[in-house]
Amino acid sequence: MTSAPHIVVAGTRRTWSPEQKRAILAEAEDPATTASEVARRHGLHSSLLFRWRRALRADVSAPETSSRPSFIPLALPAPPSGVRGEPPRSGAIEIELAGGHRLRAEAGAEVALLQGVIAALLGR
Repeated sequence: MTSAPHIVVAGTRRTWSPEQKRAILAEAEDPATTASEVARRHGLHSSLLFRWRRALRADVSAPETSSRPSFIPLALPAPPSGVRGEPPRSGAIEIELAGGHRLRAEAGAEVALLQGVIAALLGR
């Protein structure tokens, strides 16, 4: 059994420094040339130039972060207290059923009674 030789292919991806990118983009901004011509001269795809341009504009237009908070503190007054000595009121609930039936019950009503009334209204 013979072993096949290993072929090593060097990567074709190049890296560009920020200064190189800015210089190429400045060259592409010249009205006498096109982005495609500049890209060909540098061995790039024109879409890469547009991606670099978009990234550069995003960096320039990004707002600077500040150490100040991004919210405004708000202090609300305390809720008014009720009259002392008055017993708390019991709450009421209203249940609206299909067919236009409504059932109103005070807090503390017996659950079994409410279930029976609902079943009778629904015809079950």
